[in-house]
Amino acid sequence: MADPRDDLTAIVDEVRRVATLPGAQTLRHRSDRRRRRRTAVGGTGLAVLAIAAGTIFVQVRDDVETPDAGPATQVAPPVTPSLTPSATASAGPQEILAGRRQVQIVLPGMRGATLAIDRDGDQVRATTEQGIDDRALWVLRPEGDRYRILRASGADAICMTVVHDAAPGSVRGQACDAAASTQLFRIDQVPDGSYSIFQGKRYVQVVDGTNALVPDLPEGLTTTYEFEDRGPAPR
Repeated sequence: MADPRDDLTAIVDEVRRVATLPGAQTLRHRSDRRRRRRTAVGGTGLAVLAIAAGTIFVQVRDDVETPDAGPATQVAPPVTPSLTPSATASAGPQEILAGRRQVQIVLPGMRGATLAIDRDGDQVRATTEQGIDDRALWVLRPEGDRYRILRASGADAICMTVVHDAAPGSVRGQACDAAASTQLFRIDQVPDGSYSIFQGKRYVQVVDGTNALVPDLPEGLTTTYEFEDRGPAPR
C-alpha cells in the first residue's frame, strides 16, 4: 500500500514548479519580445490607417474637383460675358464722316493746333488756345460726295465758308446756306491716315505767320488734318 505522504509530496513539488517565477533574464527577454511585437503591430496599424485616410482624401478631392457631369444634355454651356461698348469710347471714321459726331479738326504738323473761329471775328485759324470748345468743335455733315463743316455749338447754324477776297483768300464762319457752293468741301484720306480738305480748285490749307485757313494757296498739298472725336453731335 502506497504511503499517503508520498502523494502529498508530489503535489507540493508540482505546485512549486508551476508557481515559481522565471529568472530575471528570462523575464527581460520575454518583455523585449512583447514590446517588439506591439511596435510592429502598431506601425502596421498606422500604415493601414494612413493608406485608408489617403484613399478617403483622394476620393473627397475627386468628388469636389471632378463631379459627375451626368448626361451630355445636362451640361450647361460656358457663359460668355456680354461686351458692352464704353460710353466714352471714341467713334470711328464712319460715324464721324456720317455727321453723327462732333470733332476737333487737329493739325498733326502744328503740335496739336486746332481749327477755331476767331474770338473777336469770323475768320477760321489754327490755334493752340485752350478752353475754346464753343469755337473749335465741328460736325462734318455729308451732302452727296461733299461735306458741310458746321460749328457744333451755338444757337445759329454757322458753317465754314470760302471767301475769295484778298489773296490767298480766307475761310470764315458764316450762316449756313443750302445754296452756297462755297460751303461744300471734299474730304479725302491721304496715305498717312490724315485727311485733306479741298474746295473749288485748291486745297484748303493753313498759311504760315497768321495761321489763317485759306483756300487759294498756289501750291500742292502741305496741310492735312485729323478728326478727334468729342462725342455725339448735337441735334
